[in-house]
Amino acid sequence: MTGNVDGAAMLRVRVDGQERCVPVGTTLEQVLADAGDAAAFSTAVNAEFVARAARAARVLADGDEVLLFRPITGG
Repeated sequence: MTGNVDGAAMLRVRVDGQERCVPVGTTLEQVLADAGDAAAFSTAVNAEFVARAARAARVLADGDEVLLFRPITGG
């Protein structure tokens, strides 16, 4: 559901289960700027992995579900 805040078109996304309103055109990288050390997280949008190098180009859409997770390594 898009809306307007102070004349700017907004959309709703969920980041780790929390609903947020962000301006239309917001990228995944911009949303992660609030996450602190974004490099420590792997990301998925709508259950599809998004590589770090692709975050700046991944524009979010209304209703997108963003998941942040720490990769697990080891053997």
